[in-house]
Amino acid sequence: MENSSFPGNKTESLSPEQDSLSQGKAMPKTRTPPARPASLWHNRDFLLLWSGQIVSAIGSQVSLIAFPWLMLAITGSPAQAGLIAAMRTLPYLLFGLPAGALIDRWNRKRVMILCDTGRAFALLSIPIAFAFGWLTAAQLYLISCIEGTLFLFFGLAETAALPRVVSQEQLSGATAQNEFVYSVSGLLGPSFSGILYTIGNAMPFLADAVSYVVSVCSLLFIKTPFQQERTAAPRVGGDSSRASGQKSWMAYTGSGITLFFAFWRCW
Repeated sequence: MENSSFPGNKTESLSPEQDSLSQGKAMPKTRTPPARPASLWHNRDFLLLWSGQIVSAIGSQVSLIAFPWLMLAITGSPAQAGLIAAMRTLPYLLFGLPAGALIDRWNRKRVMILCDTGRAFALLSIPIAFAFGWLTAAQLYLISCIEGTLFLFFGLAETAALPRVVSQEQLSGATAQNEFVYSVSGLLGPSFSGILYTIGNAMPFLADAVSYVVSVCSLLFIKTPFQQERTAAPRVGGDSSRASGQKSWMAYTGSGITLFFAFWRCW
């Protein structure tokens, strides 16, 4: 007869863990689910950068559409209206290659602030000159080149700074949101440009200048550094490396000028 039949003889019930341990069996390890990455919309610095860029990107599209209209209104020449649109691509041919190397050396946040500040002053000069009757075709050509150059440096600095603002898990989402900004600006910019141009010929450029001021304010509130601290590396063959760097820059510039004039002859 089993011992459990006698009164007063208590048998202790073992838990599954204790029973497995008593039989020398190891308990299977439970896998903890991977931690979900923090939401991109909880990243304060990214929200500041993203909100500033969606405003300035729409402003850029507004002025981009309005440049040929204003040139046509001033000169009455469709050829010059088309040329000023092409002038904005000239900085990409001249400075596209060396700009990337320069951005890696410079302070990215400072570059972005200076670029947007310069673009704001350049665009603001158009409605001021238009109001006093001083606006000329040469000024529009110059401002179009300045706008294109600063846009190039700003875009490179923003692309390089994005991995510092967001984590590695958030980078793909942040890149997708940047593409969303470009899509929205391309959709809304022409519509806003037409509405503002009907109010006043210089209104699109005033709106674009204000959008750059908004972008500068958003950049000033970002606390995350846009690049790591760097230590100065010893120079090896300083004179020769400097000379080779100057030759490379001249080669880049020369090739850009050649491509521009080839494009100009075809156009």
